[in-house]
Amino acid sequence: MKLGPAARILAVAAVCAIALVGLVIREGMARDAGAEVLLPIEAVDPRALLSGHYVTVAPTWRLDPAERCPPGQDGGAWVALTPRGGIHVVAGAAATREAAQRLAPLVARGGFHCNPPRDASGDSPAQPGVVQATLGPERFHIDQDDAERVDRVLREQTPGAPTRAFAVMSIGADGRARLKGLIVDDRRFDLDWL
Repeated sequence: MKLGPAARILAVAAVCAIALVGLVIREGMARDAGAEVLLPIEAVDPRALLSGHYVTVAPTWRLDPAERCPPGQDGGAWVALTPRGGIHVVAGAAATREAAQRLAPLVARGGFHCNPPRDASGDSPAQPGVVQATLGPERFHIDQDDAERVDRVLREQTPGAPTRAFAVMSIGADGRARLKGLIVDDRRFDLDWL
């Protein structure tokens, strides 16, 4: 039996729809099965933070003047995360998963960059250091009003003040970080595809 052009187009569309639903279900299952971590986020580039209906997710940690940058910045393919006070922070990075697991047991694919703390000198006061991780998911799509509210909170955060915004991520067995949601001023915004 020969299918006409309309039937072939419908068959291809049905296969694509089934594949997309399968992908969404598989990613949802992987997200639910991973280790959930809470990562602080801050506004990094005010020009690119809010564009449309999404918030840029930039996991960022402040380093006290006495702290040093974690080992392996800008050179590791695997980031080691360690718990600290209810959140997870970067313990370092390494080229292999096994090497990263020697730094901390929870590892994710990605990298980080660190600007070390600076001591006071002359007229400039001491500056805290900043560690920023790149773990994969960088955008969280939400309603425009909520996105603007989150943007305001991120811009209002100041160094030394309690963190008000966190990314909730799931670190899967495959090492991929998957975004689950945001917590902003104790309100949770979950990623829900279905």
